[in-house]
Amino acid sequence: MEPKLCSLSVAVGNDEACPHGWCAFWEKGGAVVEGGCAIERLGIDFSDPAFARYLLELRHELEHARDAEAAEKAHRRLTSLVPPDLSGA
Repeated sequence: MEPKLCSLSVAVGNDEACPHGWCAFWEKGGAVVEGGCAIERLGIDFSDPAFARYLLELRHELEHARDAEAAEKAHRRLTSLVPPDLSGA
């Protein structure tokens, strides 16, 4: 069985395997829902490679944040993309 490819990576023309739990966008899941990609669950249209590149850059920022302030800044950028009715705001 071939590994699942990262949808964001595919949108920009790369064939990166989904890193699952190593990805900043991965949700572990639990009793109600299986683990999976938070970006895919939002149903985002990946037809715009520029937007997919933006999300990949954001993922890189989240994964390489060196302190709480850098991580919080990247998380704010991510949550600003989510409509209030989906984010619970």
